[in-house]
Amino acid sequence: MLIDRISTLKTTPPVIVESGTSVARVVEEIQRNAVGCVVVCTGGVLIGILTERDVLMKIVARDVDYKAPVDDFMTRDPITIRSDAAIGDAVQLMVDHGIRHVPIVDAGLAKPIAVFSIKDVINLIAESFPAHVLNLPPRPHQKMSTAEGA
Repeated sequence: MLIDRISTLKTTPPVIVESGTSVARVVEEIQRNAVGCVVVCTGGVLIGILTERDVLMKIVARDVDYKAPVDDFMTRDPITIRSDAAIGDAVQLMVDHGIRHVPIVDAGLAKPIAVFSIKDVINLIAESFPAHVLNLPPRPHQKMSTAEGA
């Protein structure tokens, strides 16, 4: 599973905004598309990423002008990975750097083609081990009084 290529997964297409887009517009895009991040590009080339966590930590409940450009709040030059990399490599990047989203870029021009997220990891685990996941009690500390199906 971890040695499989990222390209074998159904990853989320990136929501792309252009450099200079207002923070208000970016937040609207995150909400409208129900995604955890947007990638920021200039001429189709990735220059940054703005995640839900960035919105919460840098924008919400702060004296921020929502007309300000996303460039003021995004993470510049984000860590990226190519689609031919192993899933385990992407997971290790997430663990090592404490991130939840890794843009997947094409081999040549740093154009974003997808986003690998923690949601993809959870979906992969659920699909790979359905019996284990579906048989978990609703609360981890809960002890089942009867065997499943009895």
